[in-house]
Amino acid sequence: MKKKSVAGTILKQLFLILWVFLCLFPLYWMVTMSLKDTNEIFGTNMVGLPTQWLWGNYANAWGSGGRVSNYMLNSVIDTFATLIGTSFLGYMSAYGLLRMRWRGQKAVFTYILMGMMIPMHAALYPLTEILMSLTKTHWALIIPYVAFNIPITILILSGFIANIPYEMEEAACIDGSGIYRTAFTIILPMMVPALITAAIFVFLQVWNELLLASLFTTDSVRTLTVGIKQMSGQYQTDYGSMGAGLVIATLPTLILYMCMSGQVQKSLIAGAVKG
Repeated sequence: MKKKSVAGTILKQLFLILWVFLCLFPLYWMVTMSLKDTNEIFGTNMVGLPTQWLWGNYANAWGSGGRVSNYMLNSVIDTFATLIGTSFLGYMSAYGLLRMRWRGQKAVFTYILMGMMIPMHAALYPLTEILMSLTKTHWALIIPYVAFNIPITILILSGFIANIPYEMEEAACIDGSGIYRTAFTIILPMMVPALITAAIFVFLQVWNELLLASLFTTDSVRTLTVGIKQMSGQYQTDYGSMGAGLVIATLPTLILYMCMSGQVQKSLIAGAVKG
């Protein structure tokens, strides 16, 4: 039995090591690609370390060559505005749907959550009719981003807000607190972990979104994903600078994961436990 247990442990360790390697290799390849020239990337040194460390690829991607700095600013504006909109509207909607009692409450809650089943591609035609006049502004992306992410935000918040005792609101009401004061000064502080969790999910979707950003943005408001995509030329492409742009675009997501992964796990566990 002990030999079988040791053999099983060794196999598990080997599998985990292989899995870590498979997960980290794309990051390694992207970073090394960002420090090579095109000939080396597609030559005999596709996977190895660079023979010459071309840090200038980052300067070229960030500056006039790749304009990653402008694209990143646009992505930050769109993402930040979307987080504000989804957090505010999602919290107010979740509070009204779960803490109040009114006719048709469950039907409306179900109807809103059904929005998660609608693929973004199915809404392209009506969005094109509505948003084409806004393609030179950030609103062309902020409006659909907020609309598509409100259902998932409400779903995440509902698991937390349902666990808050009603006695807290009853006590606030007896003390003369109105509904808005109760929602924002008593319930909202307890919902911060849930709001952080929802914001992380929304951030990952908005920061990496490409479809709507490709259709509804012009050069002045182009986002990071579209900007890096267009760094590929028809006849010639500087793949080293493109790799540098990919590294810059990936850094915010990696930093967010390293800083907030523990918070997300704790929040999801807290929202899943009832009673």
